[in-house]
Amino acid sequence: MTETILVVGATGNVGGHLLSLLGGSDVRAATRDPAAAASRVGPSAHPVRFDLDDPSTYAPALEGVARVFLVARPGDDHPHRTAVPLVDEMKRQGVRHVVDLSAMGAEKRPDVGLRQVELHIERSGMGYTHLRPNWFMQIFSTPPLVAGIRATGAIRVPAASARLSFVDVRDVASVAATALTTDDHAGRAYTLTGPGALTHGDVAGLISAASGREVSYDPVDEEQTREILRSVGMPPARIERLVGFYSLVRAGFCEPVTGDVETVLGHPARTFERFAVDHSSLWRSIA
Repeated sequence: MTETILVVGATGNVGGHLLSLLGGSDVRAATRDPAAAASRVGPSAHPVRFDLDDPSTYAPALEGVARVFLVARPGDDHPHRTAVPLVDEMKRQGVRHVVDLSAMGAEKRPDVGLRQVELHIERSGMGYTHLRPNWFMQIFSTPPLVAGIRATGAIRVPAASARLSFVDVRDVASVAATALTTDDHAGRAYTLTGPGALTHGDVAGLISAASGREVSYDPVDEEQTREILRSVGMPPARIERLVGFYSLVRAGFCEPVTGDVETVLGHPARTFERFAVDHSSLWRSIA
């Protein structure tokens, strides 16, 4: 009998790709507005009403569910405040396995909300697989960076000359799908990176080669970053969170490369060159 899977964050970066990979399974797409999401999640998933801010939606969405893909509030400094009650409800509803989207290095910072979510899942007694990805390659193909590249031909971030082992969202989704549909990864944690570490200058060169348009890297300081992000309407709290993340980048925390994508999938992670070719049309001038 096919087990029912609930995908939290179904319309997000990872969740959208994950739904496309879970075809043939009994899949529920958790969303605040099932009617509006129906066209986005496609025919392979059944949208169900779910809102992290409304605990009354937890039990109906989880009824009969055996496995859950959990995204605990990306962009929130305190994801455990809503994720912990949700994990408790998963346990009550008989969920067998949770695949949670955490972040690279979370295991080293017990004060961080995502690590508190991980620990609560572990203590629950349910099976689990922690996914800890590095920065997504897709930050360059989505706002606000994609708009800046198209308008100015430059990547402007406060990363200095640091290297990052960017990972493709599609690989993260594939790892999640594998962990959700087999029992081979229970009790495991995977740090998901691309196959190499790149500077933003390297990234600019690969985007240039793929798009046929000269793209440069213009490193900026933290205050310039704040000005750029304020100009596109980013909320102050999110600006400060992003600035803080880049301080970790400059300190080298995002440089390590792992083989965990290949360990799970049996083939190497996508390269940034592959990502750039696949998304080349996005960076061409808006003029």
